[in-house]
Amino acid sequence: MLLQVQGINTYYGLSHVLFDVSLEVDRGEVVVLLGRNGAGKTTTMRSIMGLTAPKEGKVLFNGRDVTGLVPYKVARLGMGFVPEDRRIFPDLTVAANLDVGHKETSGKPKQWTVERVYEFFPRLKELSKRRGGYLSGGEQQMLTIARTLMGDPDLLLLDEPSEGLAPIIVKVLGEFIDVMKKEGMTILLSEQNVKFSLKHSDRAYIVDNGHIKYQGTISDLEKDEEIKKRYLAV
Repeated sequence: MLLQVQGINTYYGLSHVLFDVSLEVDRGEVVVLLGRNGAGKTTTMRSIMGLTAPKEGKVLFNGRDVTGLVPYKVARLGMGFVPEDRRIFPDLTVAANLDVGHKETSGKPKQWTVERVYEFFPRLKELSKRRGGYLSGGEQQMLTIARTLMGDPDLLLLDEPSEGLAPIIVKVLGEFIDVMKKEGMTILLSEQNVKFSLKHSDRAYIVDNGHIKYQGTISDLEKDEEIKKRYLAV
């Protein structure tokens, strides 16, 4: 397994938010963490990345214990995080934002260059000189993903990538995930958009009130109307 999360418990101050959360992501898989708003999806992603370190349990990445390691060190090990709130630099151009994400690869060939990113997101090439603050929400999401790819991640964490986007942009995002999967990229995404997630993922976990309530293949989840109704219906 590329990623193993073993019984983590995470707190915000005195508030216990995640309770013994465990999940696994194998190389080349697209795994989705589903749940309603406030269920604990983003906290799980932040705990994995080291932004909100768990007080108990372990996060193993590529066989190494990275529990509580500061985020920039986790990123250097090959984990890329695309946050829900995007966090682009509004005063920098698209090209400059991408340059911020650039990572030297010390000996091995670099997988992601500006040219390759522009092949995947041609709209960004058209906007390369525009400041990030003047991009639409969909364009900002493309830029955030592209900036993360510039770090050559082995594992891509996508936190609520489709939230607030127009249907046409959601479609582009789904096509991107499908292409990444074909190329062997490993992806863990958190989502509320069940239809989108089931279409583009291999396996699913459902989190509810900080507990993992379900894990299984997409085909099994699609058949389980009771689980979907109990934990995913709005």
